[in-house]
Amino acid sequence: MTGFDGLETRALSCAAGYRTLFAALELKLPRSHWMTLVGPNGSGKSTLLRAIAGLVRPIAGEVRWRGELRDPGAPDWHADCLYQGHASGWKDALDARENLALQAGLDGIDVDAARIEAQLARAGLERQARLPFARLSAGQRRRLSLARLALSARPVWLLDEPGTALDTAGLQALAALIDAHLDAGGLALVATHQPLPCAHPPLVLDLGSVRA
Repeated sequence: MTGFDGLETRALSCAAGYRTLFAALELKLPRSHWMTLVGPNGSGKSTLLRAIAGLVRPIAGEVRWRGELRDPGAPDWHADCLYQGHASGWKDALDARENLALQAGLDGIDVDAARIEAQLARAGLERQARLPFARLSAGQRRRLSLARLALSARPVWLLDEPGTALDTAGLQALAALIDAHLDAGGLALVATHQPLPCAHPPLVLDLGSVRA
């Protein structure tokens, strides 16, 4: 393995329809670090995360992980990269426990029932574990996403407004998960409008300052 030990983009450009959001973006995020994406609405924060994850195609440029070019749609990149966006993908008819078990399987994580229950309890959802997802509050749904992060072993986290609807305790739990992820050698790229109380100070990328 040679090259930069982390996530980088080279001359990455993305558009929404006929409008270029940002052009020739050079991003370098080392392992054991996290970066917040800031900027006005429409500056491309969500699009950047989705482009790196392989959910949208950039109009130019490339994504590299640990010095190697990644095809955003390739299975090996999917195995290294966890994207968590606004649309959670949870199933309304399944309860919190069933949803988390299903998502863990989709994420390629082999977990037993005891570990699922432990992470639900850690996320403050022990009493809601058997409630259908449709009956969970907005904050409880976000806490279910925290349980998913706690189970993840993927080194690259791409998080789009993960603190939305979380109370102070929930934000502290999210910050603790990010800190533990960084301590284990992972990295996180996070679009957020609110500060997170992480022990690790973030790098900051203002997409509003990137010339389109």
